[in-house]
Amino acid sequence: MAAAKLNTLLQTKVIESQPEACYLLGKLEGILSKSIEEKTETYSFLIPLVRTLVSKIYELLFMNLHLPSLPPTNGSPSFFEDFQEYCSSDEWQIYIDKYIIPNMKQYEENSFRHDHEQMALYWKDCYEAFMVNMHRRDRERGESKLKFQEHFVEPFSRKARQENLRYNSMLKQLNSQHIATLRQWKAAQLYLLSERGPWSEMKQHPIHWKLSNVENFSRMRLKLVQNYNFNSHQDASDLRDNLGVHQTQLSSESLLLEVVKQVKVSDLEDDVLELPEEDTAASSNLDEKDEQSQKEKLILSEDCELVTVIDVIPGRLEITTQHIYFFDGSIEKEEGVGFDFKWHLSQIREIHLRRYNLRRSALEIFLTDQTNYFLNFNKEVRNKVYSRILSLRSPNISGTRSPQELFKASGLMQ
Repeated sequence: MAAAKLNTLLQTKVIESQPEACYLLGKLEGILSKSIEEKTETYSFLIPLVRTLVSKIYELLFMNLHLPSLPPTNGSPSFFEDFQEYCSSDEWQIYIDKYIIPNMKQYEENSFRHDHEQMALYWKDCYEAFMVNMHRRDRERGESKLKFQEHFVEPFSRKARQENLRYNSMLKQLNSQHIATLRQWKAAQLYLLSERGPWSEMKQHPIHWKLSNVENFSRMRLKLVQNYNFNSHQDASDLRDNLGVHQTQLSSESLLLEVVKQVKVSDLEDDVLELPEEDTAASSNLDEKDEQSQKEKLILSEDCELVTVIDVIPGRLEITTQHIYFFDGSIEKEEGVGFDFKWHLSQIREIHLRRYNLRRSALEIFLTDQTNYFLNFNKEVRNKVYSRILSLRSPNISGTRSPQELFKASGLMQ
């Protein structure tokens, strides 16, 4: 079927130039010679094509002059065997090698070079168009992403922050309302059950008092408040005075107290602060120009923890020439809500070395407004922060001596 179609194409094909005819004959002769050498059945399908091609280019390539022994192609019944023998002759081989092959190569170079150039230009244009479309698509995607972020992501984030603030404020309001309600109930209970109240009991319970947690400027507690959780510790008193020892199991609190009593207290001299030489040198060599210009300059920045009654907040302490900053670094911190503080150096009244979890790694800072802050550092950093704050020489800082120095200065052992 394929040979028949090729034969039809060759019959209808108009061959105008000798290079084109040489190209067709050279390609067909290569396949024909290969099939003769291998003795395959392809030869029988190629003979009709060779006969048609030779009959069309016979005069164009002057075969009557170059190939006088060529078998006739005008329907000879023996053309099949005659041409097979003629292909192995020297006349046909010389004609193919010296005339057909060179013209075929020249035709390939002239024709396909132009085609290759056209294809190269075509693919180059395709690549440029592809890159332009890709950049345009990326730009459109970037613009669409910005639009999506502007119209959806940012409003959602803003609404989420507002909702979190509203929820936190609502929790604070509910907590304050709950505390106020409890105070009112306690006041009503005290009014009804007092000695002059309508529900007073004939036998009044003794009233016990304790020191209030309210302190004055000198950290003195001068007020008494009623103690509703009074414990006379009668069992402990009986054990002390040998008035009846009961074989009771020790509670966990008593066991813990016994363990604490047996712990050997380390030497107090470990709390004596030894200022590094470089810190003392730095404090003595403060730049006078910076002090005159009053420009705030960062001196030290260290990671620390703010220890409160109910939580430990990780953060960062920054010491400058004018202020001390604490920045809340907790994950739960919401926008506008957090333990961020800023203290002017003139507000610091006292600073003392403290222990946290039995480690000498904490500082407690007392301010002039009767507030205090407990900060925990790494053990190696605590003394460095302490010395840097003292090197600023704030006029209100006092009472910064170690506990043993204060104890010696008090004269209680004399």
